Amino acid sequence: MNYHRIALSAALLASTGLVPVSAAWAQEGDTASTQTDDIIVVRYQFVPDDKRVTSEVSSFLNVDDIITTGDSDIASALGRVTGLSVADGRFVIVRGLNERYSNTLINGSPLASPEPLRRAVPLDLFPTGLISNILVQKTYSPRFPGEFGGGLVEIETSALPNEGFLGLSFSSAANTETTFNEGIVHRGGSYDWTGFSDSTRDWPSEFVDILESENIGPAFQDPTVLANIGRNLANSPLTVLQIENEVEPDFGFGASLGERFEFDGFSLGVLAAVGFDNSWDTRRGVRRTTRTVGAAGSQTIEVRNDSERFTTSNTVESNGMFNVGLEFDQHEIQALALVLRSTDKRTTSIDGFNADRDQRTREDTTGWFERQVYTYQLAGDHTFEIGDGLNLEWRASTSDASRNAPNQREAVYLFEEGAGFRNLPGLDGNGITFSRVDDVTDEYGFDVSLPVNLFGLDWEWSAGYSDMSKERTASARNFGFVVTGSAPSDLFFQRIDFIYADPNILSTRFSLQESGGVLTPEAYRGQLDVEGAYIATDVELTPFLRAAFGGRWESGQQVVDTFSLPQLDPSDVGDREGFIDEDYFLPAVTLTWTFADNMQARFGYSQTITRPQFRELGPTTFFNTETDERFRGNPFLVNTEITNLDARFEWYFGRDQFFTIGAFYKDLDKPIVEYLEPEGESLATSFINAPAASLLGFEVEFERTFDFADRFSDSDFLGDFWDNAEFFIKANYTYTQSEMEAGDGDVVLRPVFSGGTISDTPASDAASGFIRDGEPLQGQSEHLANIQIGWEDTNSGARTALLFNYTGERTRALQNLAVPVPEVVEEIPMMVDLVHSRSFELADGGAYDLRFAIRNLFDERYEAYQESGGQQVIVDDYDIGTTFSISLSRSF
Repeated sequence: MNYHRIALSAALLASTGLVPVSAAWAQEGDTASTQTDDIIVVRYQFVPDDKRVTSEVSSFLNVDDIITTGDSDIASALGRVTGLSVADGRFVIVRGLNERYSNTLINGSPLASPEPLRRAVPLDLFPTGLISNILVQKTYSPRFPGEFGGGLVEIETSALPNEGFLGLSFSSAANTETTFNEGIVHRGGSYDWTGFSDSTRDWPSEFVDILESENIGPAFQDPTVLANIGRNLANSPLTVLQIENEVEPDFGFGASLGERFEFDGFSLGVLAAVGFDNSWDTRRGVRRTTRTVGAAGSQTIEVRNDSERFTTSNTVESNGMFNVGLEFDQHEIQALALVLRSTDKRTTSIDGFNADRDQRTREDTTGWFERQVYTYQLAGDHTFEIGDGLNLEWRASTSDASRNAPNQREAVYLFEEGAGFRNLPGLDGNGITFSRVDDVTDEYGFDVSLPVNLFGLDWEWSAGYSDMSKERTASARNFGFVVTGSAPSDLFFQRIDFIYADPNILSTRFSLQESGGVLTPEAYRGQLDVEGAYIATDVELTPFLRAAFGGRWESGQQVVDTFSLPQLDPSDVGDREGFIDEDYFLPAVTLTWTFADNMQARFGYSQTITRPQFRELGPTTFFNTETDERFRGNPFLVNTEITNLDARFEWYFGRDQFFTIGAFYKDLDKPIVEYLEPEGESLATSFINAPAASLLGFEVEFERTFDFADRFSDSDFLGDFWDNAEFFIKANYTYTQSEMEAGDGDVVLRPVFSGGTISDTPASDAASGFIRDGEPLQGQSEHLANIQIGWEDTNSGARTALLFNYTGERTRALQNLAVPVPEVVEEIPMMVDLVHSRSFELADGGAYDLRFAIRNLFDERYEAYQESGGQQVIVDDYDIGTTFSISLSRSF
């Protein structure tokens, strides 16, 4: 909804000239020019519109960029932008600051997140087919929310069509590590392939009232009812692991439809799109935990658990969008409904030595993870004949996200020589978990802008207001079967569904028992209310110098309450464990100096903040199924305050051709970082405010197009090819260095737990016991690089590109110096992809688009390691495999 703002800004820029050039040269470009006698004066000849109308340092992705890379989701596409990398395949890291320091908007409105351990929005949920443009802004402007660390991602959905169309698409893919190879699966429900589960994983419907009102055993009074609950929980479909000899290929399809209706005085546009994708992923590799032993200066790593992991996941994604818009005169109103859904059916077996039990063990788990986001937005864009044109943009949105993981199963086995695997009796040997996250974000706001001429200068004044409320409730209930009588010893060597079969669930053998809430509450409720207002201006001080400055006032209140289940109404749960109430004034200044033809420099200063995520404030324990780690929050965390400095040189020497180089510096007061602590023989992660940190870096971009028609078109070698071929190279590199401070006298605050409750007074520990002075921030890679080399046939639209993506190693979890546990460092595989696409027509008159891609050409693998005393131990690794994909779409 920024089109009128862009037009007004472009008009502001199209003023006096900079350098004299010939008339012929001036007519070749889309320029802002004035003519006096025989001199044409040109400015911004090749500067793209999106760069011309913004004062801030930013990057843009459009449909054409995505066609080149062939990326199917926004997270993958953003991983190729200068200064950006992707964590866990779905979270964007901007300029070395992990996902907590990024913010995501859709058409100006915030989104809810279905992630249980993060407030950040997982961008893998967004298919690229639904978007028209992505803005990545790296310097702050006051019209955006104050939570701005590394940068902001704003997604613009596809615009309303100018004419009617119908599009259909189909895709398929195969991976060398997964497709037609052996996988590990469980049966699950009858409709799992659709991404929607049947009642198999549900809590038995006839006992829902008991679940919502009582704790299940051991104080449960009626043993007959307790036995019936246990018998009615799904058994064999969720507990028995099976080997799938040949995993099937991936497939997907989509459809889009648009129409525009013209009436007397107004027009109505409609756009609808749906998509479906079913994919598989098998990972085999090691899973280890370690501990550092020995005196300081001579420490070595001791491997505690050493296992082989075998995981197969079936991911089903579906999405839908409906957009209707009304246009009349200089006014536009749009209503958007967007639904994104992803389910992951996962089966895992981890087999190896366990130090705590001093023997070989096997842990089998099954899970079903539903993530979905519903977003509804009503927005308007109006221009009024006031002054030089008053523009008003308004919006109101609600976004509802959830993550539901019902009936996750876990079974632990001990290996006995000569007898095989024996299921471990009691709660340590079996587990049933129901977990859920619900996140609702409501926001409304408006922005007004007015170009005026004051004191002989052209200004564009803008102001705005927004009110955002986010509420999240998360819970996890854990159950298992305990031995309440006597069970034959040979029973535990049988298949898991035979052990916990209906005849064995009775008061004299096995009984269901709830096991959560012993050390920490099982649920939390988080509330964040942010009210903000801003005023800013953009003024051309001279024909060579432009300034944008303003400030944002923002008031935010954040609270987290933890509570024990089965309490289902968390509105009154006693004392608030985490509470932050802060007001801020956040200034921002950017100068743009156009010192030569198509060359300019930008300089920026701003102050921003980052708030703790709900999960980080609540002292509830949650389990991360990706890394087998437990997370526990810290209610004594405070906001991080950030000072940002930027400088960038830009040279546009041709249409869509440029070279830029920039430097950036960030000073962070009390950044939030993770640290590791042992919890038995497993790892647990908690959070602290480091005293301070700084981040310094630079980034370089280069894009150039080459036309060899004049040189090779007359040659005998593919003469016609050279007439239409246009070669391109796109490259970017980012270097980032960060340091945390942990000097003498610096302390960190941690919660103290006693008897399942948390003390009102935190523990105050020396920061040097948790953070090594000078170590980098978590998630920050020193080196990021992307290269795209390819050619395009300007006549047929055929395009081929070779893509290189490199992300340097980065810290996945910080060490705990007090225990001690070394940091976990991950080595991100360098991805090399080949993508070819072309458009063509067949005899039926239909227009077709074909795309073929090979991902990970060099078959790189993922590794994470811990290191100490010159020793390095791989703690997590797996082969990614090479993926071959093809898609075909037709437009009507």
